[in-house]
Amino acid sequence: MSTSSQDRIVSTTVRIFGAEYSIRSPNESEYVQKVAELVDEAMRRVSTHRVMRSNTEIAVLACMHIAGELLLAQEQLDEALNRIGDTTDALTRILDEETAEAS
Repeated sequence: MSTSSQDRIVSTTVRIFGAEYSIRSPNESEYVQKVAELVDEAMRRVSTHRVMRSNTEIAVLACMHIAGELLLAQEQLDEALNRIGDTTDALTRILDEETAEAS
C-alpha cells in the first residue's frame, strides 16, 4: 500500500460505476485511483451477470467478490509463509548437522 504522510490528506476524484466521488485519504492519488478502478471493474463484472439489479446490490456483490479474492490471497500467503518456514527449519537443521560434523 502506498501511503503518504499521515498528516497530509489528499482529495482525489474517482469515477465508480458511472458516479463521481471525492475521496479524502492519506494515500497518494494514484493509489486511490487504482482502488477505484478495482471497485469499478468488480461492479461492472457483477452487473453483466445479473439483469435489473440495484446499484446497492451490485456494490454488495462486488464487495463480496473482492473480499473473497482477498481471503484467498491471504490463505495463499499464509501457506507460502508456512512453506518458507518449513524450508528454513530444514535448512537450519542441515547446517547445524554439517557444522557439528565439521567440528
